[in-house]
Amino acid sequence: MKKYNNTYCVGKFPQLTRRVFTTADGLKSNNITAMAFDKKGVLFIGTDKGLSKFDGEKFVSFEVGCKDAAISMIAFDDKNHLLVGIGAKLLEFDGKKKVSTKEFPSDLVDVKVDLDKATWILTKKVMYKKPYGSDEYEITIGIPGEGTCLAVSKNNKTYIGSNGGGLNALSGKRWHWKELQSEVTNLVSDNINCLYLDPAGNVWMGTDKGVCVYDDHGYWLSNKEIPGLPSANITGMAVAENGDKYFATTTGLIHQHNGELSYYGYKRWLPSPNATGVALSPNGSICVSTDNGLSLFETKMMSLEEKAIELRNITETYNVKKDGYVLDRELDHEGIVSLDEGWIPNTDNDGMWTGLYTTALCYEYACTKDEKVRAMACRSINAMLKLTRVTGVEGFTARAIRYSDERNYGTGARQEWHFTKDENGADIEWLGETSSDEMVGHLYTYSNFYDLVANEEEKKPVREAVTKILNHILDHDFHLVDVDGIPTTWANWNPDLLNNDNKWIFEKGTNSLQILTFMLIGYHMTGDEKYKKVFDTLAADKHYAMNLMLYRIPDGHLCHIDDNHDFLMINLLMRYCEDPQLRAIFSMGLAHHWKEERCERNAFFNFTYGNITGEHCDIENAVDELVDYPMDQVAWSLYNSYRPDLVWNMAPVEMDMVPQLFDPLPAHERRIISSDCNRFTVDSGAEDVAKPITEQTDNPTAYTMFPSTGNDKGMMLSSCTNYTHAYWYARYNGLIKDI
Repeated sequence: MKKYNNTYCVGKFPQLTRRVFTTADGLKSNNITAMAFDKKGVLFIGTDKGLSKFDGEKFVSFEVGCKDAAISMIAFDDKNHLLVGIGAKLLEFDGKKKVSTKEFPSDLVDVKVDLDKATWILTKKVMYKKPYGSDEYEITIGIPGEGTCLAVSKNNKTYIGSNGGGLNALSGKRWHWKELQSEVTNLVSDNINCLYLDPAGNVWMGTDKGVCVYDDHGYWLSNKEIPGLPSANITGMAVAENGDKYFATTTGLIHQHNGELSYYGYKRWLPSPNATGVALSPNGSICVSTDNGLSLFETKMMSLEEKAIELRNITETYNVKKDGYVLDRELDHEGIVSLDEGWIPNTDNDGMWTGLYTTALCYEYACTKDEKVRAMACRSINAMLKLTRVTGVEGFTARAIRYSDERNYGTGARQEWHFTKDENGADIEWLGETSSDEMVGHLYTYSNFYDLVANEEEKKPVREAVTKILNHILDHDFHLVDVDGIPTTWANWNPDLLNNDNKWIFEKGTNSLQILTFMLIGYHMTGDEKYKKVFDTLAADKHYAMNLMLYRIPDGHLCHIDDNHDFLMINLLMRYCEDPQLRAIFSMGLAHHWKEERCERNAFFNFTYGNITGEHCDIENAVDELVDYPMDQVAWSLYNSYRPDLVWNMAPVEMDMVPQLFDPLPAHERRIISSDCNRFTVDSGAEDVAKPITEQTDNPTAYTMFPSTGNDKGMMLSSCTNYTHAYWYARYNGLIKDI
């Protein structure tokens, strides 16, 4: 009996995307030195070689009357006039033409308009003030040290930050500076790069050692006291109307929202780890400058279903191979996704990955009855069925096939690749040494297609394929036997081996779960009592039912392949098993497994547990996973291990394996991975940035690059299955609903 039976309703949410711009898109230079949005949301970018204006698609030159001008500052006054700093010159534009030029004794650094509408100018040596309504800047006061940033409020409340001179507060009837430095206060560093005055009068400082907040009297806070304050080399700061704060750092962008920090780093989000500034548009866009171009973050309101459809459309465009196999696409150039280049190679598990994508289509069709989706599912099922026919051995399924015009045709381990011709006479080769993984993928997909999509005519070939596969397994003493007559390495469901040979101790429960599920699938599709009898014998006489009480042996979250298999199979076992006593036994194994996997926050695992048991399943975490999942499916290089907020699990080191986290990073911060991969790793393919960052820190966990955590270089486009399979499963089973 289900304990809970609630549907989690999900409204539209702001989906974040990003576009990268460089000189190829019209920027004067990739070295961004200043930027600002005007009051209408138009973006202006200053570089060391001039000024550009964004037209919505690309940047166009904005002439300032000086060739290759090194822009030091951009701001807008209360009339929306553009103020541009070039060395010691301040140029003012009314949108169409230059209306004034003012030259100062030293280089311009910052401009702010206070709440009294007065304009303040900071140069490296002197601060100036232009009262509201005046046309002249009045010399105000020289500054100690070298000025870097300015913050103003009203009634002449003014602060400046400096390079090495700490924080300076304007004070007194006879104006002078009150110097606040780390030696005599709790200021974390005397190198201040940006300032902000909040409505409560507190001063927010971005320093080279993190964010520090000062109450304007004698109280200071930093990351040492408040984890929600970033600890990084802060290079820029912007504050949204809702109070959200964005910090540019030398290791990426940090977003502070509701007291929590989110990280947007190299290279999924930024073209360089060295963010130099951040600016916010009135329409909600976020621009982050770097020393190698800029990223424009944009949001649009989207439902989970709209996201699923958009991701599926991308996959249908770029990830569908000949015959209908759906696999990751290799790119010819970093991050360039195009039909004019790149290709889709085979994997060792073409049936599994195509199957999971196809199952997502099956659930989608069951929810929407969209005939286009149905056609896609039929296409890819036929591709999978081809794998079951091409080997020439009845019931023995190929891992993959490839055609003679593919780039890697004729390569690989030749003892496992076999040349043949397909039904149309085309030269192909197929891959043997088929594993239990492939059988899980095929039978899981065939079952869902059979139950949710297929008409009677379409059920026949599926039923025939399943019958041949199961008979092959039974005829070969619960093994898959390859064309050479030798059982394959992992496809073993034999009772004597699983129960009595300790070399199979880790597969004992998992493979017991698989074969019991296989037999019920066969019985469900064919009605043949033979399969039910084998199920009963294995469950009782061979104590496979007892094996399922604890079918997954905890391994410290180091190997995840069987976790994925188990959650796929337990779905079908509980769908087809009607005996409540057996279901109660099987639920013991599921409960144990989910509690072990719960910390991974895997949406599909959580949904599975909730759907089968009716218990609370951390559905909020599952929905958060779907909402946070990035639209960009390119496998970008990632580097996170420098971060001070990470909590490391060092236990794997004792087994000569790499350290990993106790809790996985949010989806937008980690690798694009499937459910059979490790969510607790943080880096991939970022050796070029990891080493210099690590050399500058004393943090013993700032490893330069963890072995075996991946080698992503922006050269692969994943399919959308990780999102669509979990989402449509939950939708079909009534766990979530779009509103």
